[in-house]
Amino acid sequence: MNIEQTIARIPEFTSQQRHTMRANAVMKLAGTDGKWIKDAQALITALDEFDSGQERTHSAAKLKRISELEGKTASERVFAAFELDHPSETDEKLIRVLLDNPGSTCAELSVRIGWHPQTWDMGFGSLCSQRMEYLWPLEPLVREEKKGFIRFLTIQQRGDDESIRYTMKPEAVDALARLGLRAKR
Repeated sequence: MNIEQTIARIPEFTSQQRHTMRANAVMKLAGTDGKWIKDAQALITALDEFDSGQERTHSAAKLKRISELEGKTASERVFAAFELDHPSETDEKLIRVLLDNPGSTCAELSVRIGWHPQTWDMGFGSLCSQRMEYLWPLEPLVREEKKGFIRFLTIQQRGDDESIRYTMKPEAVDALARLGLRAKR
């Protein structure tokens, strides 16, 4: 297959296949064969253009979806946030440990997933901040980072020992369950 045919088929390839194509093209650039170098440059340029178009399409869809969420319930907004920005493996770990252990401290949640005792809240806050555009109207008063984005999806209460204990908000539990993320119980 010549390079023009490969370039024409870029939309048919999966993201992993495009990633492999790009990696192979970069390796060809390091070679000495002029034709391979020229083809590799053309392929990389085409992949860059395709990725740029994909990003624009994704951004437009995201903006449209955000505007559609105006006036929706908290559960609908949480559902959309995780439907549009699928949780990574790490995000799922952070979510599941809280769903399975409501009322736990950051240290307890961190240790349960094998992390340093004071890291769960940073990870969970990060997954909330990544979806802030969808979740923002849920809690207008938590916009300030010092209060933490974690409050978008959690309820925090002081325990008898004065440590903060986290529980997932009911609307988040409902939305996540619709996405297949449920407590083990």
